Amino acid sequence: SFADVGQLAQANIAQRKAQEFYDEVQRIVKGVVEGDKGKAAIIVKLRNQLTNGKTVPEHVMKVFEEESKRYLSLDEMSPEANIIRGYLEWVAALPFGVQVKEDIDLAHARKILDEDHYGLEDVKQRVLEFIAAGKLRGNLTGKVLLLVGPPGVGKTSFSSSIARALGRPYARVSLGGEGDPSMLKGHRKTYIGAYPGKLVAALRECGSENPVILLDEIDKLGKSEFHGDPQSALLEVLDPNQNSAFTDNYLDFPIDLSKILFICSANILDTISAPLLDRLDVIQLSSYTRDEKRAIFYRHLLPRAMNSSGLDRVGIPVEIEPKVIDILIDQYAREAGVRSLEQLTKRLLEKLAFQVVSGNRPPVLKVTEEALTKHLGLPKFPKERYFRETPKGVVCGLAYTEFGGSILYIEATQSSFLAASGLTGASQQVVAGLKTTGSLGKVMKESMQIAYSFAKSFAFRDLANSFLETNEVHIHCPEGAVPKDGPSAGVAIVSALLSLALQRPLKQHVGMTGEISLRGKVLKIGGVKEKTLAAKREGLQEVIFPKDNEEDVRQLPETLREGLHFHFVRDYREVYSILFPSAAADLQRPGEAGAIA
Repeated sequence: SFADVGQLAQANIAQRKAQEFYDEVQRIVKGVVEGDKGKAAIIVKLRNQLTNGKTVPEHVMKVFEEESKRYLSLDEMSPEANIIRGYLEWVAALPFGVQVKEDIDLAHARKILDEDHYGLEDVKQRVLEFIAAGKLRGNLTGKVLLLVGPPGVGKTSFSSSIARALGRPYARVSLGGEGDPSMLKGHRKTYIGAYPGKLVAALRECGSENPVILLDEIDKLGKSEFHGDPQSALLEVLDPNQNSAFTDNYLDFPIDLSKILFICSANILDTISAPLLDRLDVIQLSSYTRDEKRAIFYRHLLPRAMNSSGLDRVGIPVEIEPKVIDILIDQYAREAGVRSLEQLTKRLLEKLAFQVVSGNRPPVLKVTEEALTKHLGLPKFPKERYFRETPKGVVCGLAYTEFGGSILYIEATQSSFLAASGLTGASQQVVAGLKTTGSLGKVMKESMQIAYSFAKSFAFRDLANSFLETNEVHIHCPEGAVPKDGPSAGVAIVSALLSLALQRPLKQHVGMTGEISLRGKVLKIGGVKEKTLAAKREGLQEVIFPKDNEEDVRQLPETLREGLHFHFVRDYREVYSILFPSAAADLQRPGEAGAIA
């Protein structure tokens, strides 16, 4: 009946409740009897991990004991107990007083640096001088190195080589795109899911108080209106007078970072704040020359690619013609570093591996120019310049980007013709002026305005030429989709405008760089090696540099300067005499070129 079914259901429910009650009582009793023992065993284990072989500061030991008591007083299943246990595990894992005995041996350090990197002699010398000074002092603290250079020149690998040369543990902390200082200083443990900052994590990973830590890409640190500025947080980390008592928000007690050898890396210095840059010892890594890239290819890139492709296991030698390597460098991997060259080498050998696995196993795998085009496609960079002979109004400038050096053509043309046409109403048209295109940055736009003002003055006063006063001019810097910025194109812009005004082409196969002032002074520029590399690669014969860069050029390798004739100038009148040798007598007056009274 329905009554019997209801009674049976109630009996089953009562039986289940009784069983649940009994199980809960057992769990509580077991927790009371065994739980404290389990938690105590955990504390003993963590205390041993904290103290064995370490010199723990008194304030750290005090924090550990206080948190241990809190943990023992809590139920093992409570959320707060798990938070405290995680905190204690972090504290116990830190290497208090643990230091690796470093090997400060200049001969050994030089051997390691030479094994890992070809070239970079000036960088190696700076590092060896730093190590030598540290050997005399007895430690390598007190200085933070900043390796600055284009991508792929070896900043990250060079820092790991320094660690290997010193025999220290090594950790890399990537900072690119980070916009929250908590990434460095940790989150307060009152928050759910809190954890220490990357520096504490790096210390735990290295297991030593004196590792080498690379702070990678500090120029790409972000900034948030809500979270703060990570670069400001780095000031405490990298200041030798402050980092001996660095406080991580999660740990909430000071720890010593002064024994760490910090190395930073960046592509450019422009985005690094002045207070932070003041704490760093800047070491510039320049672009590799073709000879250096060729040596790196044979010594490092080809063996790595052979190993990654598996060709070193099949017993078939690979022969790549020297001409093919030069084509690969100049027309496929024209960059400051060797990252693209390495990627292309791996892709090329993977094509050969596919050929071998497919059944085509010749005695020797030869890579010719035709095979290179077949496997990698058409060259990415043109073999010929846009202008083998520059027409009137076109100048070959030299540019320096974060990816290395390149030539920068500047084109100037007349863009107003109504006044010269004699059409009705032409006299009412305002035709003089300047238009600029080419994805130009703010600084380069200002440089164009300065160059335009000086060119008008120089043409009118020194050459008795009024073309720029009465015509609208358009200046373009191809390629239009590539952003361009910086002041060093000033000399080239003036030259393009004067070439247009005089209707004369400039002297051929000449590259130039230099900032221009309103009074025609040619000011110092950067990227000398990269711009010289670009000029030589493009087959230029002469280059014009500011006089203040003469010493920078003399420090370049002889093989890089060979085949180029350098002109060092202080004033634009000297530039004019070089570019328009047959028209130098046109200058109307001596003295300061184009001076604006």
